[in-house]
Amino acid sequence: MSTAKSLERDSLEARIAALAVPPGAAACVWLGQGGYLFKSPGGVAIMVDPYLSDYAEAFWGVSRAIPPVIDPERIAPDVLLVTHWHEDHLDAPTVRHYARQPDVIFAGPESCVIRARIWGWPAERTITLERGDRRTFGDVEVTATFARHDEDAALTLDAVGFLLDVGGVRIWDVADSEYDARLRSMRDERIDVMLVPINGGGGNMNAHEAALLAWHVAPRVAVPMHYGMWPDAQYGPGATLDPETFRETLAKLGGTAEVRVLEPGEIVLFEGS
Repeated sequence: MSTAKSLERDSLEARIAALAVPPGAAACVWLGQGGYLFKSPGGVAIMVDPYLSDYAEAFWGVSRAIPPVIDPERIAPDVLLVTHWHEDHLDAPTVRHYARQPDVIFAGPESCVIRARIWGWPAERTITLERGDRRTFGDVEVTATFARHDEDAALTLDAVGFLLDVGGVRIWDVADSEYDARLRSMRDERIDVMLVPINGGGGNMNAHEAALLAWHVAPRVAVPMHYGMWPDAQYGPGATLDPETFRETLAKLGGTAEVRVLEPGEIVLFEGS
């Protein structure tokens, strides 16, 4: 076998495509920042907020510190979910690319759906998901949840998070959000895995607030996110970018969640309760 074919076979995209997810589990790949790829036991692939370009640099002056962990030319999701329109979540080059794929569905709040359609996504393959809306894609159920992403320079009044039931594994992507007492009601949703931002700037809770929310919601597993995509200084003054700060504060609060710190491009399996 040639070296090129061997590398292609061993690529992350190939390993995801070949992965058979066992019943009662969900495969997860952190794409960096707030981006994830999930695969269900039924083979449904869901991408959430994939940032695979340098699109945000022109708008915010932030440049990638890590390369994209997947190549959109080599892998496509069944569903592309977007939580809000900020450039590191609604990545125009990625959206334009997947708009040309014949079977990919785009879903998110209205501000994102409108932009996706302008960028070429056929209207019949878009779904508007506002807070409380629920849709099912194979063995994946998606519910849009409350978020409060206050960024005066770029308002996102319809920003959401997503509660995904992936083959029975309940994963809450808090998404970009300030700490808000209304998020604490998610404790009633029997969360297996909670993905929570920790950076503490640009309309997001800091690591201590994220730990407080995790203490309230009590997921089985808590995963800190929204750090490491850009050099630390570009996250702004006072940013809390060390996931160990989140772990330590949660432990001080008496939180019961297992803290999992993921590496970009790592494939992990989460199990349901």
